[in-house]
Amino acid sequence: MTSDKNLLKSAARILGVAESGIMGASQTILGGVVMRGDLIIDGMVWDRATILGSDATQTIIRMLDRLNRTDLGGIMLHGTVIAGYNIIELDLLHQATSLPIVSVTKQPQENLQEHLKSTFPSDWNQRWQIAQRNGELRSLALNSQSHMFVQSKGCRWDVVKGVIKRFTRFGGLPEPIRVARLFARAIVEIERRP
Repeated sequence: MTSDKNLLKSAARILGVAESGIMGASQTILGGVVMRGDLIIDGMVWDRATILGSDATQTIIRMLDRLNRTDLGGIMLHGTVIAGYNIIELDLLHQATSLPIVSVTKQPQENLQEHLKSTFPSDWNQRWQIAQRNGELRSLALNSQSHMFVQSKGCRWDVVKGVIKRFTRFGGLPEPIRVARLFARAIVEIERRP
C-alpha cells in the first residue's frame, strides 16, 4: 500500500482523471494525466465510461492497468458523480489500486438522492449507497478565489490539503484534473472529425 506521505514529495506523481463534460449518445470520454509535483506531464491515458451506467470505477482501474505505472503516488478525480450519475466507488478504487484517492469538485451534487430516484427507479438505492460510502464532501478554501469540495480515501486530511495546494496553481482546480479534462475534450474533438 502506498503511503499518503508520498503525495507530499516533490517528485510525487498523481494520476488526474476527469471526464470531457461533452457526452455522446451513450458514452463519455475519461482523460487521465500523470503529473509530477513540479507540474510536468509524465503520461496520458483515456477510455470511455457509459452514460447513466455503473462502469466508471472499472474504467479508471482499466486506465491504470493500461498505464502500467508503479511510480504513482495517488489518484485525483474531478468528482465522483460523472457521466449521468455513473458514480465512482472510492472504496473499490482504493482497494483495487492501493493508492490514496482524492476527489475534487467545484460544486456539491445538489439533491443527488432525488435525482437518482427519478432517473433510476429500480436501482437508485444501490447508487445512493455508493455515494454515501464515498463519504461526506468537505469544504476547502485555498484562498478567496479558490473554493472546492473534497472527498478522499486512504489519505489524511492534512495530506489532502497539502496535495491540493501543491497542484492548484491557476484557477480553481488542481492541475492534474484540469489538464485531464482538457485532454478528454481534445479526444472528443478528434473523434468528431470526419
